[in-house]
Amino acid sequence: MPERTSRTYLLSHLLRMLARPRETVDVTEELPPVPDCYQGRITIDIDRCRGCGLCQRACPGAALLVTRLPDKGVRVSMRHDQCAICGVCELVCPADAINRCAAIAPSGADREGLQETWERQGARGGKVKVDDARGRQG
Repeated sequence: MPERTSRTYLLSHLLRMLARPRETVDVTEELPPVPDCYQGRITIDIDRCRGCGLCQRACPGAALLVTRLPDKGVRVSMRHDQCAICGVCELVCPADAINRCAAIAPSGADREGLQETWERQGARGGKVKVDDARGRQG
């Protein structure tokens, strides 16, 4: 009895799959419901942040970047694509400025859209939240 070749198997499998009905699901624009216990997004209270950089050193994914600005200002950038949501940054923060909340991190078509930046100006300026790496302020 001749053995079944891989080409014969592939063709028969392909014809069987093409005859099956469609199994895709339409995607909606709204976000799915998120349970309260889900800890999926890192948020930073820039008013409480001291700019010490402990969170940056402790982060295993190098997702945080803390920059000190003139006149005691601070800028914290978060790369959501590198974050493992492990919570180490939240544990080491002496000012309790980092929290995990029950929300889904933003997504985007490019990597720059996955960065979120919080900035507190020095003694002369106020608080600014910059949405992404392109510098849009919100």
